[in-house]
Amino acid sequence: MNGKRSLRQVLARQWIAFALALATAFAAMALLLLFILEDEFIDDRLSGVAGGIVRLESARLPERFALHALSQAPDGLARPMQGRRPGAIDEFRLADGRYVHVLLGRSPAGEDYLLVYDVSDQLRVNQALAGAWPWLLAMAVALAFLAWLLSRWLVARIARRARGLIEHIGGSPDPESLQAFAEREKIEEFSQLALWAADSWKARLHALAVERETLAFLGHELRTPLQSARTSLALLQDDRDNEEAWRRLLRAQNRLLRASHSVLWLGSDAEPPADARCAAGPLLAGLVDEFATLARARGQTLAVDAPEGLQWALPEEVAETVVANGLLNAIQHGGPGRISIEATTAGLMMQNPRAPSSGPPGPSGFGLGLLLSERLLARFGWTLSRTETQEGVRLSLASPP
Repeated sequence: MNGKRSLRQVLARQWIAFALALATAFAAMALLLLFILEDEFIDDRLSGVAGGIVRLESARLPERFALHALSQAPDGLARPMQGRRPGAIDEFRLADGRYVHVLLGRSPAGEDYLLVYDVSDQLRVNQALAGAWPWLLAMAVALAFLAWLLSRWLVARIARRARGLIEHIGGSPDPESLQAFAEREKIEEFSQLALWAADSWKARLHALAVERETLAFLGHELRTPLQSARTSLALLQDDRDNEEAWRRLLRAQNRLLRASHSVLWLGSDAEPPADARCAAGPLLAGLVDEFATLARARGQTLAVDAPEGLQWALPEEVAETVVANGLLNAIQHGGPGRISIEATTAGLMMQNPRAPSSGPPGPSGFGLGLLLSERLLARFGWTLSRTETQEGVRLSLASPP
């Protein structure tokens, strides 16, 4: 047993406790009202008898009434009543166990007196309670049973809605379906719970998507430089003076560094720095120097046009990763000829000829690298677009307006 209880059980017990507490409160109020009414009837009787008293020595009193001049009244009654206004009434429990109501009166002749009414046998409420408690207990049991029956009827609908909510949360195919259910749900708390579940589900899916993209980026960016580094090291094992191997190893190292920096941006939810800046000219010059040898081997030339002092609102590692990715794609998948790179304050324009063996021009990009570059740039409000025509391919990076 796990000690857990169903919602129906919890609501039923709370409903029974509420019904019994409410019934007890009403019973106490009714009992208090009966005592007040009983006292009012007794005091009215006492006041009526006092109204007929003219002279103390000739007063005619009903049974269980007694009349005392204030100066001759028992000390236990006279002392509490002294100093009070005529007509005042009080209640006393005498030493012999009798319960009396006492009225302080004044006759027309100016005599102060105490009119005592022994009501020991007039307390009907107490007498009724002494004989009615078994019936009251039976009524409490019947009320509890009725409350239990009503609770089953009242909480059945809520329990069904709660089970339906659990089933929808567990069986929804996607967060959008759960959100649609939350909008249809009429009970606000259930609707809010479904929305929280949908938001939590979306956050988890987003985290998984970021993780997949990061792994895809690593697979995309690290495969080629690692293979190049292994090949270059193998060549350097045989010939330590192999300049081409050194250059290839250097390019692989640079690409690994760029990939590691970009992974930090892809996997982070932190807000990008508002003051990020990088010098476009030196960055492009370094990349051209890095890829010049590879471009010459494929019959290509690299031409860069960047105004002196031009700066982009991007971290250097992000700008370097995106431009290097586009440049490497232009070299590896483009045809021989001139690859032009034009940098402006609005962004960057890169154009390269199409490879002779490529298919008809179309809107398709250069695969995973394009998606990862778009995601990197989007963190900073930049956009990336690629167009392909019969003459060549154009890659555009645009800064935010």
